[in-house]
Amino acid sequence: MANWTKMTREERLAKERQAERVRQQRIKNDLAKYEEQKDKEKKKYGKKKEKGNIKTVD
Repeated sequence: MANWTKMTREERLAKERQAERVRQQRIKNDLAKYEEQKDKEKKKYGKKKEKGNIKTVD
């Protein structure tokens, strides 16, 4: 069995950030997934705006 130490909070967060970057890059490279992601973000933004969490700047 290999010796391993617990990761520090910073190491764990760095690993998570790197994994998220890789995931986002895969989505951007696939046109269908990218369009789906954009639609999800638009719907999410619309819900927040209706709820009043996002205010427009006049």
